Amino acid sequence: MTLPLSGCSFGWLHRAALPDALRALARHGFRSLELTTAPPHLFAPAFGLYERRELAQALAALGMRVVSVNPSFVDINLISTNPEICEISVRQIIANLELAADVGASFVVVIPGRRHALAPAPDQAARAVLDRQLDRLVARAAELGVTIALENSPYGYLGGSADLIEIVDRWDSPQLRITYDVANALAIEDPAEGVRRIGPRLALAHVSDTWRDTWAHTSAGRGEVNFPAFAAALTEIGFGGPTVYELVDGEDPEPRLPADLAALAAAGWAP
Repeated sequence: MTLPLSGCSFGWLHRAALPDALRALARHGFRSLELTTAPPHLFAPAFGLYERRELAQALAALGMRVVSVNPSFVDINLISTNPEICEISVRQIIANLELAADVGASFVVVIPGRRHALAPAPDQAARAVLDRQLDRLVARAAELGVTIALENSPYGYLGGSADLIEIVDRWDSPQLRITYDVANALAIEDPAEGVRRIGPRLALAHVSDTWRDTWAHTSAGRGEVNFPAFAAALTEIGFGGPTVYELVDGEDPEPRLPADLAALAAAGWAP
């Protein structure tokens, strides 16, 4: 079975305007993408009706659709000990849920948060804060018909598959599922085993290459990710949803896409 592959606009952030990123992805055969909603490309709370209509028209002209929205979480932190940062984070994620609904995307990727490396908040306190924020976010997602897909992250908080499974199972809501990023997982657990544990809770997969001792989102084949094993695990659990190629390493993505797509095709993916 060939797994469907979606593109991602993140790699063009700070390198080219969003319309240029969309055209580049379309040139290489992508018909769906994860939209990175970070300035200077796009800031969801300030992205008005006219801008949303223009984006919809541009996507339609390219024959593309948005499968997921991801604000990238450079600054957003749902478990910040600063209550103003928490509140802004919730508001910005809600703005992304509303944008996703407007552009026809099914999922919004959400990283649960991060704790200070030197003085981390106690686990129970951080979890209580996260639960309060998820109460609001899941309720708004349900109103909009959009699904929140919690992503494993390498930030030292809820980075393993079991951590995310516990949250999703406790909520038991169709509006809360999991994004599993193979490059974020490699230093923490075997990604193939992680995705098998997640099973039907999986909404999205993210793929890119990395090393166990150096975190990256680089071209397939450069690092240590076993893409065939990960693809086999996705097939084993019957996953037919979007796999997003999240190439973000500071280099121009477009010249590498033919070779990268060939490597991913050999492992089992195709746009």
